[in-house]
Amino acid sequence: MESGTFAIVIWMGMGGRTRNDNCQWDSNYRQEDQDGDGVGDVCDNCPVNANSNQKDSDGDEVGDVCETGLDTDGDGIQDNRDNCWNEANADQLDSDSDGIGDACDEDKDNDGVLDSEDNCRLVPNSDQLDHNMNGVGDACEKDFDGDSIVDWLDNCPKNGRIQQPDFRNFKTVALDPEGSSQQDPYWEIRNRGAEIFQKFNSDPGLAIGRDRLVGVDFEGTFYITDQWDDDFVGFVFGYVNNRKFYMVSWKKANQDYWESSPFDARATSGVLLKLVNSKTGPGTYLRNSLWNDASVTSQTTLLWQDPVKKGWVPNTSYRWKLLHRPSIGLIRFRLYKGSHLEADSGNIFDRSIRGGRLGVYCFSQEEVTWSNLMYRCNENIPKDIYEEIKPKFRAKQLKKIELLRVDDNW
Repeated sequence: MESGTFAIVIWMGMGGRTRNDNCQWDSNYRQEDQDGDGVGDVCDNCPVNANSNQKDSDGDEVGDVCETGLDTDGDGIQDNRDNCWNEANADQLDSDSDGIGDACDEDKDNDGVLDSEDNCRLVPNSDQLDHNMNGVGDACEKDFDGDSIVDWLDNCPKNGRIQQPDFRNFKTVALDPEGSSQQDPYWEIRNRGAEIFQKFNSDPGLAIGRDRLVGVDFEGTFYITDQWDDDFVGFVFGYVNNRKFYMVSWKKANQDYWESSPFDARATSGVLLKLVNSKTGPGTYLRNSLWNDASVTSQTTLLWQDPVKKGWVPNTSYRWKLLHRPSIGLIRFRLYKGSHLEADSGNIFDRSIRGGRLGVYCFSQEEVTWSNLMYRCNENIPKDIYEEIKPKFRAKQLKKIELLRVDDNW
């Protein structure tokens, strides 16, 4: 195994617990288990409803027995678990751990100074000391979130829970778990979580990171060494659960899917950007919908397709850049080969998803490497992209755009 690569062993049986520990992978020395189902509260996906099997059909980490489907603000977090139930905050950031999310907390650091007057909104400093009188308190000078990472090195300078991109603690999502058409993907995490390798010709699957983000810039490099196959490689963003996420996928060549049930699926070469919002979830219907170019009712919506329909080339590095600003529904995708711009989606607006997790995707394609993976929390709009927004839309979204701020070119 290569240096920097590690394997993850999945233990089956007893829900991953030892005889003496009801949460083997989470520290809980008191072993609290208020619903008495044998799963400790800190690792129980329904801590007040007995469910020893921990069944979670949509993979959103809320067990089926306590899934309510109520999500007032549409951020993908059900109301009774949402720390800002009436204001979208998919990241659920709560800097002072007081149970109130930053998005609706008027004193985010709980230092007694309201944010409107606080010169360090995320770092407690009731004295408000500011020796150089630049409007930024001494307690957070050059480190806005107080996470000991200076702002210019911090990929999320306003989120103390995220310091750097890392996919080591990833989650595997099988999108066609039934049957034996192909094996599931095999993921290897390398380079301290900044690189992912997928070995097999597999069923559709995802490797999803743990960090939840709202406004984000996500970039990385595709590289495929297999010279014979011609299938899908891509990535996902705004991952809410295994039924709802955005996806960018790239097919090398035209092809009809070999399983015609439940319907004929046809793919052409080139890059696609889709909204996945599946009523059925993982299985054959979603599988064929992912393969199919066109939208499929109650499964996928095609948001953009590269008109050139150019397939990827093996042993070639391609770099992507993805911008997502959920507050105004803005999505922008660009693909490069070296310095050459291969594809550009233009500004796309879709408000179906308000933020979520990031990950990579493959379907029937082996020997894929995603490297130099990088994501940054970002609520600003690059100047070149802003200038392409139609004036009528700018006027309609003026206050939100002003809050996002127009920044340098992307």
